[in-house]
Amino acid sequence: MSRTLSLDEARTTGAVVTIHRRGLGPHTDLLDGVVLATGVWTLVGSLADWAHADGYEVIRTEDVTKVRRLRRANQRFVERAAAGLGSWPLPRPDLAVDLTSVEDVVRSVARTSRLLAVHAEAESPGEYFPGAVGILTDEGLGLRFIDTAGRWEAAPRWFGLGEITRVSWGSRYLGAFDRFGERPPFAPFVPSDG
Repeated sequence: MSRTLSLDEARTTGAVVTIHRRGLGPHTDLLDGVVLATGVWTLVGSLADWAHADGYEVIRTEDVTKVRRLRRANQRFVERAAAGLGSWPLPRPDLAVDLTSVEDVVRSVARTSRLLAVHAEAESPGEYFPGAVGILTDEGLGLRFIDTAGRWEAAPRWFGLGEITRVSWGSRYLGAFDRFGERPPFAPFVPSDG
């Protein structure tokens, strides 16, 4: 039996998969997890070390080149390990994510999560930009960046919406910044209904 399947098959079966994406730079082509929803963008529940629920990733569906399920024995192990650690089945996000456009994805996530990360993998492969939404327009995102020492930059960093290839939130890494980083020196972003 083939281990290759479509995104929709992955979503309906709940299989743990490796998603192959077109080359956007070094170390950007593979993503492991469970497909939770599909649209113009695809929502993936992330697994760290094949056992820990570790937030969510939204990727451009057009970048997906192949989806491969784990071998049955590996799938059973992941389910046992994740269940034993309290993270199986993977939890759904506490929000409805609009997968129509990156602007809608960011707006959806910003409604309930102060911190998110954007990836502009074609321009900055392997880099991850954590922060809080400062400005969101139909042209771009002004992200209030938080550095690796947990300090907020004074001015937002600007990303054109076409540059963003992935949006992340709810991970243990971002949670550490949220809990232990400096308090943000700005008012929280309040998304409009678009």
